[in-house]
Amino acid sequence: MITLYHCVGARSFRPLWMLEELGLSYALKMLPFPPRVLEPAYMELNPLGTVPLLLDGAVRMTESVAICQYLAATHAPNALQVEAAEAAAAVAQGVSPRPAATG
Repeated sequence: MITLYHCVGARSFRPLWMLEELGLSYALKMLPFPPRVLEPAYMELNPLGTVPLLLDGAVRMTESVAICQYLAATHAPNALQVEAAEAAAAVAQGVSPRPAATG
């Protein structure tokens, strides 16, 4: 099952919306903002302490746009896949901008 860690008013709303649009089953874990300060145990799951965090089997992602791309590639009814979804997720995670991590 897909699990999304989310805070109200955070960029984690992007993948939450995507999960809803795709009609997928998922577990939503609500966190206080900022989780790195108010939920120290979360740092064990995500050392950045940021949201979102999406877990889907072996896939672990923290960039909201990359998560949406991954969900579209793996779950959209007409997904266009050039390479394996897991490989595409790793590439997207690596090249996506990191506004939460840069300030």
